[in-house]
Amino acid sequence: AAGLPLHEAQRRRRSAKSATEEGAAARAGEAAGGGTGAPVRAGLSSAEAAARLSALPAGSVVVLDGLAVLQLAAAVEEAEMEGGRLAGLTLVAMEHYPFSLEVDATDETRALCRAQEAAVLLRCDGVAAASGVTRDALLSEHPTLAPDLVSIVRPPHRFEAVAAPLPSRPVQPCPPRRDGGSQAGGLVVLLIVANLIPRKGVGGVLRVLAALRREGVVRWRLVVAGDSGADPAHASALRRLAASLGLEEGDGEAQVAWAGRLDGGALERAYCEADLFLLASGYENYCMAAQEAAFFGLPTLAYDVGEIALFCAPGGSVLVPVGDEAALRSRLAHL
Repeated sequence: AAGLPLHEAQRRRRSAKSATEEGAAARAGEAAGGGTGAPVRAGLSSAEAAARLSALPAGSVVVLDGLAVLQLAAAVEEAEMEGGRLAGLTLVAMEHYPFSLEVDATDETRALCRAQEAAVLLRCDGVAAASGVTRDALLSEHPTLAPDLVSIVRPPHRFEAVAAPLPSRPVQPCPPRRDGGSQAGGLVVLLIVANLIPRKGVGGVLRVLAALRREGVVRWRLVVAGDSGADPAHASALRRLAASLGLEEGDGEAQVAWAGRLDGGALERAYCEADLFLLASGYENYCMAAQEAAFFGLPTLAYDVGEIALFCAPGGSVLVPVGDEAALRSRLAHL
């Protein structure tokens, strides 16, 4: 927060049309709140969260995680209405991406998300955007947000972020990958690292691979490393889709392996044992998993989303237009 451009005047900036409607605030659901020096915790009512914000000592810097902004909208407004008790706080929002850009959101949901985000962001003294793409999207979604308040703070990937001497051993370089696939018999291992939510486009990859299988391209195996808890219904639908396409049959060829969430050494091994990293997201603010793949020297085939072009080497990656499954299929077959 100390490195961000903070403006006291931003707290006083108001837009007659940008304030969250009473009904939208009521639908904000459970809010989050935390004490001085404590991480944000979910499960508080908006009134309780507002009380915690109001009780913080004057001069406190409060960092609001963008993943909780929608739930905090009502709390921030309530705390401010109670005699302007946010006046002594410096509020900084750490924004991953605007929720109004979720690819599967309805128009009503987009409008609600935009209003609730505005209720928080227009009361903040600074905004830390996870990428240049996020910064541009925030300014586009919220035209009254002052551009000089929004700084780009790119995240480190999970292996870069662990500082010595904490790890029991340093991350080891991957062994050289063989031509024709890392597995015996030339089986090519494809890897997706993504939560199983609609925006990640795993279903599109399954359809592409099923088409390749019908064409006789079977010397591959897809490993999907991702948490199914974010959207259990969608995760179940993906498994049903894979089964209906015949991708959960056979002896390892043309087959999908659901690895679940991987961390630490297990994730490191997944990157090192794969031959090609796949990413078919409809939207990304930054794309940390692709950065991790590049860190481990893993070639990448991906939609051109987020800032993936910044860290995928031209000689080791292929980017295709977002949502173009035909292009994805063609390049994957070639590779």
